[in-house]
Amino acid sequence: MGRLPYVTTESGHRELLGEDRVLNANHGMKRILILSAAGLGDFVLGTPAVRAIHQRFPGASIWILTIPEVRPLAERCPYVDQVRTLNLRHSRSALAWMLGAGRRGLVGLIRELRGMRFDIAVNLYEVATWTGGVRMAAFLRAVGAARAVGRSSGGRGLGLDLASDQEGHEIEAQLAVARLLGATAASDLPELWITDEDRRACGALLQRRALSEAERIACLHAGSAQPEKRWPSDRFVVVGQRLAAAGARVVLIGTHAEEALCRSVAQAVPGAVSVAGETSLPVLAALLERASLLVTNDSGPMHMAAALGVPLAVPFGPETPKRFGPRGRAPCAVFTAAARPGGPVWWDGISVDTVAEAAARLFAEGSAPARPRDGTS
Repeated sequence: MGRLPYVTTESGHRELLGEDRVLNANHGMKRILILSAAGLGDFVLGTPAVRAIHQRFPGASIWILTIPEVRPLAERCPYVDQVRTLNLRHSRSALAWMLGAGRRGLVGLIRELRGMRFDIAVNLYEVATWTGGVRMAAFLRAVGAARAVGRSSGGRGLGLDLASDQEGHEIEAQLAVARLLGATAASDLPELWITDEDRRACGALLQRRALSEAERIACLHAGSAQPEKRWPSDRFVVVGQRLAAAGARVVLIGTHAEEALCRSVAQAVPGAVSVAGETSLPVLAALLERASLLVTNDSGPMHMAAALGVPLAVPFGPETPKRFGPRGRAPCAVFTAAARPGGPVWWDGISVDTVAEAAARLFAEGSAPARPRDGTS
């Protein structure tokens, strides 16, 4: 966690960044822009880096740019002063940026950010393509921060004064960018923040579903924003049935698009209910905080639960958890299987009985996490 990152300088030379150079280069920061315009999971995994930057510059005004879906969570973050959004998912191409329906909003956003005269822009977002690199460089130039640091992204991090080449887990890669500013992390654990209002809304939702405070909840998340990451729903049914037999009240979570999927699983599990499509992200966080277990695919809710200290059972695929595996305080059972081109699908290598047994064990060993007394987590 304390290792200094390698960086690529403007001349393209790759070198190890010395600690004195980092610290001496960054005195007097007053306005910082952090770009975290990726998915829900990326935002949660980026919270250690945001926290480290805030602690390095406690008097600075920190703005964060994220996607609209994540805004309700970002607004609860005590380490940032302002939240703005950019809908990257609906503007993948440069033409969509410049000529699409959102052009007016993009121009207004750039004008506002440029008027802030940021001392530095910090790009935590990994650029996946060269087109994306050009687009990000153009955005950074338009924003007009005095300096810009970020991720090398395999050389695609264009327009940066310093770029970290460190790879590995997403938390470590983002913390390496924070270290370009001289920031050091006291902890690499992610976190979320929940208000008492969120908890009251969650309580009202569970009351409508006839769930009492005394019941122990096990949440199932059978969906994912990426269909290839979904473990088959009939296997979630088996796990849910095993948990119900162990005394759990099973609650299916998901988005509006996953309502039918969650309802079908809930109907096959005794006593189960589905709240898919009925929870904002803050209320979902409060529900996960209340849960004794989450069984989930690789997804944003997986990272939310890990950040909240909720035990996890995860059939993880088709990628390995090396980069995006869950990180948290609670026990976590992650199951993976290698998928070969032309071979069986990844989930065929993960036994449903193995996952069900692990989930039942974690549920039996654990209890609902204690709520913080100050109204946040």
